[in-house]
Amino acid sequence: MDNRIKNLFERYQSEQANEQERIIVETWFADLEKEQKTELNETEKIALFAPMDDAIDRMLFKPRRLLIYNRYLQAAAVILVAFGIVLFKYQHTATKKASVISYTLISVPKGEKKNLLLADGSTVFLNSGSAIRIPSNYNVKSREVSLSGEAYFEVKHNAAKPFTIHSGKLLITDLGTAFDVKAYPEDREIHVAVESGKVQVGKNKPNGQFELYAAAITRNQQLVYNERDNSHAISPVKTSDVIAWQQNKLSFDNASFGEIAPLLERWYNVSVKLNGRSACRRYTVSFNNEPVDHVLNVMTRLAGITYSIKDKVVVINLKNCRNMK
Repeated sequence: MDNRIKNLFERYQSEQANEQERIIVETWFADLEKEQKTELNETEKIALFAPMDDAIDRMLFKPRRLLIYNRYLQAAAVILVAFGIVLFKYQHTATKKASVISYTLISVPKGEKKNLLLADGSTVFLNSGSAIRIPSNYNVKSREVSLSGEAYFEVKHNAAKPFTIHSGKLLITDLGTAFDVKAYPEDREIHVAVESGKVQVGKNKPNGQFELYAAAITRNQQLVYNERDNSHAISPVKTSDVIAWQQNKLSFDNASFGEIAPLLERWYNVSVKLNGRSACRRYTVSFNNEPVDHVLNVMTRLAGITYSIKDKVVVINLKNCRNMK
């Protein structure tokens, strides 16, 4: 055997083995783990290394040579002494590979919505133009996801594995609840509204310390975090109105046209351009699964605007809109 197996183990342990050599060693270990015994007799010790020797021959393109029994056994015994060290190295490498975390990104285009069932039985309903990122180790030791956009969560409570959402600068942790998170990056605000149960909200400061904003937001309460000035406020809210989008109800709540425009863009997958002054009144109105032109016709009567639609581009003229007075 010419010490080839021993040298191969040494190269593997010192991380000097090439890709083909590493595959030979790791394949051998994987096969060994399936059939490993506490004690090996002499015949088994010889047979133990035969597949590896064959693999080395194939790699080197050399013909198979006759093996002298005693010499093979002696070499095998030497390698078995170092077996524990190399096996540790192999297992450490395998563990390191297994610990690499990958992510699944699920995004919903504008004009669409999507329902998800997570591995722990929790459900997520994503609104238009939203995305959620789920790690491969979700529900192993923890339950953490990242959200951009808006989603409604119904969480299976597990005190040992709190459900945490990373959204912008905020960390939103479930305390056994159903709640809505709205965090579109272009809005520069994050809204957390609770339908049932409790939610904790805070953020990690630059020094790594956690800053708590609310220990327990409860039913029909909403926290609004303003990214512009790093402020937050908690106020009463009718959560059933906040989450009405799940039933395809488009709602404007004391909204200006500057706030209405991005809602229309996400809801109908159109581009909205505003022309003229923006100091118009604010409007509270709801629409039940109606097409965009019906919505704009209603806003025309309410606000005195005019509009045009061409190739999914909506132009709203605010010149004659009713002002704030």
